[in-house]
Amino acid sequence: MDDKQSLLRKLPKIDALLARAEGEGYVRLLGRRAVADLCRAAVDDAKSAALAKGTGPDPEAIGLAVLEACRQARSLILGRVVNGTGVLLHTNLGRAPLGAALFDELRDAVSGYCNLEIDVLTRSRGRRGAATTSLLAQLAGAQDALVVNNNAAVLFLVLREFAAGREVIISRSELVQIGGGFRIPDILGASGAALREVGTTNITTLDDYRAALGPKAALVLKVHQANFRMEGFVEAPDVRALKAMGTGDALLVSDLGSGNPARGSGVAACEPTPADMIAQGADLVCFSGDKMLGGVQAGVVAGRRDLVARLSANPLMRVLRVDKIAFAAMGIVLRHHLNGEHGRVAVWALANAGEEEVRARAESFIGKWGLVAERYEVVPSTATFGGGSTPGQGIPSFAMRVKGPGKPDEIARFFQEREPPVIGTVRNGSFEIDFRTVLPEDEPALGEACRAFQDGRGG
Repeated sequence: MDDKQSLLRKLPKIDALLARAEGEGYVRLLGRRAVADLCRAAVDDAKSAALAKGTGPDPEAIGLAVLEACRQARSLILGRVVNGTGVLLHTNLGRAPLGAALFDELRDAVSGYCNLEIDVLTRSRGRRGAATTSLLAQLAGAQDALVVNNNAAVLFLVLREFAAGREVIISRSELVQIGGGFRIPDILGASGAALREVGTTNITTLDDYRAALGPKAALVLKVHQANFRMEGFVEAPDVRALKAMGTGDALLVSDLGSGNPARGSGVAACEPTPADMIAQGADLVCFSGDKMLGGVQAGVVAGRRDLVARLSANPLMRVLRVDKIAFAAMGIVLRHHLNGEHGRVAVWALANAGEEEVRARAESFIGKWGLVAERYEVVPSTATFGGGSTPGQGIPSFAMRVKGPGKPDEIARFFQEREPPVIGTVRNGSFEIDFRTVLPEDEPALGEACRAFQDGRGG
């Protein structure tokens, strides 16, 4: 017993460990209680190990264990990451980057009080985000529009309002699964609507739709195959064909998801636009605010004024509505798109940069930061739009290949443990940082990381 007590007396005090973590700034970032819990856990682990081995604990090792635990907890705090993956809409990295310039425009609108729900001329209550929804209606060529927190929420709201207890007709080829395991049939079922599948996996005809129409049908839903492609012996009528056929009392709704905000706006030009769907005859079109526009995460539904009014009055809107920051940021992005200034939207500027422009940036970066050829070289690469859009479509790009010492996975770990983390890709037996997705404002952080690797400094 005396030996055990002697061992335990060598354990450091919680207050001492907490003070050390506080000196590193972790208490401010994580909160005193959370850091204290990490200190207790480290001491408990050391206590168990000391009793099991019969050897005294190492106070310095315990202190380092606390700092490592704090560092890991710190990495979970939402913060900047340098995206060198070549995936423009990277779901794990926050999808569309907003860019520093947007915040210069955003600051005046939301840093204080704002006219979110007031008509300042009459001093009466106004429609929430009225100017932004007006811009959305313009973009879609629709009578009105509505914003909620994401596209899945828009679809759920539409189904709940117009199809609860009734049937929704959808082609089997469009029963898609989106990111995070969410499936169209699951969303549809949760809304209270009944799924009426038509056609087969590869062939759905107008006759299939026509046969399913009846008094129980509330909606004909067209879901854009945004995250996959079907080729070969395939057939499916588009919105225009369905409108020409006639859907009776059933609404014709297009769930576009992601894609192209306006014709001729670059790499996603092959994707349909919301205005295309309205022009083809859709009563409503749903799409994602960040995937489609390159702005904040949001879901948009645009179309007939009477239908949007019903959705606005649905009690679920109190659950799904967005805040002033989302409305303000979306308004800025929309004005750029409507004015043809797609390049002023960060993700579209990255996406539509010329191939040679990307290579020149990478080569200039290497020269500016004094990086040596033994460690860095510029190589051709292929970027992707990502975010479940433009499947199979690569974007010619250039990457900076980082060469030894160390295996590619070890080099990747070095960069991802920097502050801020630099996330690249291991491919072709090398670690690469694709410059198509590196924001100009992130180049200094990337440069410091590259110099640290070249100089052999730790993470």
